[in-house]
Amino acid sequence: MEKSVLFIVEKKSMIANALITGLEQAGFRVEQVKPNVTDISRVGGGENCPDIWLLFIQDTGSKLTDVLSYIRDQVDEHHVRFFVIGTDDELENYLKDYPKTELRGTFTRPFRTDEVVDRLAMEHMNVERLAQSKRILVVDDDATMLRTMKDMLSGRYRVYTANSGMSAIQMLVNTEVDLILLDYEMPVIKGPQILEMIRSETHTKDIPVMFLTSKNDRQSIIDVMSLNPVNYLLKSLPQSEILDKIADFFTQENERLYG
Repeated sequence: MEKSVLFIVEKKSMIANALITGLEQAGFRVEQVKPNVTDISRVGGGENCPDIWLLFIQDTGSKLTDVLSYIRDQVDEHHVRFFVIGTDDELENYLKDYPKTELRGTFTRPFRTDEVVDRLAMEHMNVERLAQSKRILVVDDDATMLRTMKDMLSGRYRVYTANSGMSAIQMLVNTEVDLILLDYEMPVIKGPQILEMIRSETHTKDIPVMFLTSKNDRQSIIDVMSLNPVNYLLKSLPQSEILDKIADFFTQENERLYG
């Protein structure tokens, strides 16, 4: 996997240039863009999008609200690793509303170039490790539940999220996953219907599906088990138990496939 960084910076400076040189000497391909959504999406929206994005704040009075909103979407959807450089005041001012859980790290100016390069190199190693991990799609209309599941699973797996059945179906057109965690009760299209749609498509019919739901009445369980999901987990289970159930499934799959 290529080592690459999307370096978001308003204007060239001696500090920025020194950092670019340090990254390139460490083997990174550096894509430099200005902090606006048009330029960022042009470079960061393609197949060769860098996995690590570094925003260098230069407090010129410019607004970064739209930029940070766009970056947050990329963090959620494409697992971008987002870092920010700035003074203490800049970091506090611009990042006060940005979720800390979606920020991989910050560097306070003045900084040592080698420390930034070493930290991004370590992050690249983490990206490579996760690229080899199992991929899980979590489908739930509850944004809080999606965030909880992503935070819980992302240390072990590559996690994708969808807030509706149609979003999940659309995502599966271009995204390969090893397991789908599917909510039962959702508006418009309920979980069992989504599973039937998944089973009806050639390219998705063999993807294992686990239900992860609050519905524990006997009839719901009977109805959905007739669709042959690999498991039916309750959201009320301790997180450790949910993780164990998922790990056990992948262990069994590996034994089935490789003996």
